[in-house]
Amino acid sequence: MGKIFVGLLVILGVALYVDSSRAVILEKAKPVLDPYFVMATKSEMDKIATELLLYERENFGRLPERRAFPEWLDAQYAGGATVDSWGSPYEYTLARDSFFLRSPGPDKLQATDDDIVDGRPRSGSGTVSKR
Repeated sequence: MGKIFVGLLVILGVALYVDSSRAVILEKAKPVLDPYFVMATKSEMDKIATELLLYERENFGRLPERRAFPEWLDAQYAGGATVDSWGSPYEYTLARDSFFLRSPGPDKLQATDDDIVDGRPRSGSGTVSKR
């Protein structure tokens, strides 16, 4: 039984290596993979939001400006969490009393029903860091 499993893994690996079959396999696996990707993206966004709140506390109520967010994110995660599970960059919106993180979701289009949003109230004074 173990040899059959290893054989199937090898066949799958070869099929994914070939460009023409990769798209077909990934399209067929989409219903199975997307729920996992949604869960992973939500978890990652929760971690980023928690780090932003910590940053705010450590920086006298300041959060990174929207345009500085990609740089901050890259510095925090060394390039590991700068995009969602589908390869789209996270969006960051900053308001006086809250902030929002958004992933475009599986369709990679902004402002559609499958977007993943994590909004948090701010604990600080609502000022923005120039970093």
